Amino acid sequence: MKGQRATVAAACLGWFFSAVDTVLLILFQKQVADSLGVDPQSVRIAIGVGLLGSAVGGIVFAQLGDRFGRVRTLGWSVVLYSVATAGAALAPGIGTFMALRFIGGIGTGGEWSVGFALIAEVWPSARRGTLGGVVSAMFNLGTFLAIAFYQSGIGWRPSFGLMVLPALGVVWLRRQVPESPVWTALQAARAAGTVDPKLEASMRRVPIVALFAGGLLRVVATSTLIFALMNFAFFAFSTVFINYLQQDPSQGGLGLSPRGEAPYQVVLNLGGMIGLVLAGVVSDIIGRRRSYTLFCVMGVVGYGFLFALTNGGGGASTALLLVFAVICMSYGIGSVMGSMASELFPTHLRSTGPGFCQNLGKGVGGLLGPPVVGSLVSTYGFSTALAMPGIFLAVLAFLIWMLPDVGGREVRPVETEAFLAEA
Repeated sequence: MKGQRATVAAACLGWFFSAVDTVLLILFQKQVADSLGVDPQSVRIAIGVGLLGSAVGGIVFAQLGDRFGRVRTLGWSVVLYSVATAGAALAPGIGTFMALRFIGGIGTGGEWSVGFALIAEVWPSARRGTLGGVVSAMFNLGTFLAIAFYQSGIGWRPSFGLMVLPALGVVWLRRQVPESPVWTALQAARAAGTVDPKLEASMRRVPIVALFAGGLLRVVATSTLIFALMNFAFFAFSTVFINYLQQDPSQGGLGLSPRGEAPYQVVLNLGGMIGLVLAGVVSDIIGRRRSYTLFCVMGVVGYGFLFALTNGGGGASTALLLVFAVICMSYGIGSVMGSMASELFPTHLRSTGPGFCQNLGKGVGGLLGPPVVGSLVSTYGFSTALAMPGIFLAVLAFLIWMLPDVGGREVRPVETEAFLAEA
């Protein structure tokens, strides 16, 4: 039980600090642009570059998690994104800054896939969705720390520099967190020669090759598309909404000071945390796909109201805060998909499969979302640009039903994708 709690704590802390790493740049995008002497669009691209790095990291580190163990790989990923983000504090120009964002993204990408594999293998299946929601909500809790840095007035460089601290936690991670018992049992079975020769041959391949060599291609393609659309919608909305709050009213924004932005930042995180946990709990009750669809529909409704409120130059209001909260809650779909992805793949690919799908999707969607939707602002205005992600949530409500219904299944050390046929 102690080891189980330590494992959950490690996954939570990984998500917490990866959120700080990601959100700092979204909040400080104007200050970074001014400091480095570039336009805001260049910083939006830097946000996308970091997410593209996470695609690379997720694909590479996820395979390491399946080959060398979940806990060891988790430690490597934390060190990488901590050191890279701290290094970005010293960047003299946008080129160096983007390069370090890419490297840091590699670390955050690896953390996600390995963390969810750990959760699937240490927690009871009946409550796996709930725990997935709690761990995912750590991203929002980490965002509070990023907001605290932003509101403190210490500036973006010291804030980024403090991100070297999570690397020190790896010492605790390696001493206190046991390896996944399911992954360990698989290695024991392989050492004892009790694994079917055909399956053993698959396990000897490079993990990503084994991923495409089996009968998982439809699952991989559909999951990757879902993650791409989710991340396009989320990062496009969050980036442009922050621009909307900060932009001068003469250019269609609200022109809020950092203090004026604070209520929206708090609502973003509280709404997001509630949505992630609630969606996870609901997925344990009514199933992963139904829960996912329910929260997508909530988001579509929220975006409709957001368009109505901002069309015509509406200012800051209680109604805008409430609609913003509803939209943030709808992104609870992230915790549902995280738990579901870890259940869609056999143990020897449980890190590689979700890591490939989530991080490639995040890299593509995250890279395109902020600049594409940001470019719509100058042509169509903030109202249309802010509402556009709602279209993607409507599509996602249907796409989720293309995946097999394997939510809440018991994971076993030695297994093939045969369980998909039973769904």
